[in-house]
Amino acid sequence: MAGCGTLDQRLTAASSEIGRQSAGVSLPALPARCREDMPRVVPRVGEKWRAVQGRWQIVADGVDRRTADCAAFYDDVRIGFSTPSSSTTSSR
Repeated sequence: MAGCGTLDQRLTAASSEIGRQSAGVSLPALPARCREDMPRVVPRVGEKWRAVQGRWQIVADGVDRRTADCAAFYDDVRIGFSTPSSSTTSSR
């Protein structure tokens, strides 16, 4: 039993864990840019298809960059919540 720590140490660790779990999660707001709709590319009268396709490609590239930014933001938030805080790890 000596390897399991003292009752006081186990109670302190359990109390810390219960408090951490009871604190809940406060997520930061998702950037407004992540909620924007993809702009529409409307062909202009007399415009050649190649030009319409080129404009669409520019819009699609912008949406791809935005998606990558939003995914990186979410990944950072997820990592932040999955990493134990230093106060939790130092008490063990």
